[in-house]
Amino acid sequence: MKMQLDVLKEDGFKLQLHVKKTRVGLMNALRRTMLSELESYAIDRVDFYENNSAMFNEYLANRIGLVPLTWEESVADDAEVTFSMNAEGPCMVYSRDMRSNDEKIRVFNENIPIIKLAADQRLRFEGFAIKGKGKQHAKFQSVLASYSLVPLKRSVKELAEVDKSDSKGIPEEFREDEYIFFVESYNNVRAADHLKRALTLLQAKLDALEAVKELK
Repeated sequence: MKMQLDVLKEDGFKLQLHVKKTRVGLMNALRRTMLSELESYAIDRVDFYENNSAMFNEYLANRIGLVPLTWEESVADDAEVTFSMNAEGPCMVYSRDMRSNDEKIRVFNENIPIIKLAADQRLRFEGFAIKGKGKQHAKFQSVLASYSLVPLKRSVKELAEVDKSDSKGIPEEFREDEYIFFVESYNNVRAADHLKRALTLLQAKLDALEAVKELK
């Protein structure tokens, strides 16, 4: 019996699915694959050349590493993309002020505040982005994925129209093999494409497990 996926909502970067004919273990495996196994780019190291702002280098480096970057399959696995910054106050420094040396890998969300510089304060650094996975560090997570059970006495359409249950803590019975699966992309990849990438990875893992079982 094959898992059945029906799209409830899709707007490019958010996707809501009605999943049938499956088990909770597979739903959780898919969720964990999306969170921990999908590759993305993030700034992993920052070299500060000038920083007389109110924040320590370490604090700024952590904030810079969490800025979402774009994804491109064709970039080499061992590529290191350089982002440069040279700002002088008084001003608000935004993520868009970081300049990439590779047009394929750049800042995705350009309006993230990094720091406010006062008069005579300067910030100059280079950040180096590499490819990684969410299981290595949260900064490499490029997608949010979650799932919920489908109550027996409520319609799927009704659930798709609300963000939170209004059951007010009243115990409910749930359908055994139906789930609502939610995906939100943090970068330039559509949520549906993230899902396809995760399904491909999960299928490869299942095939490898099946091969091991056959050897025994």
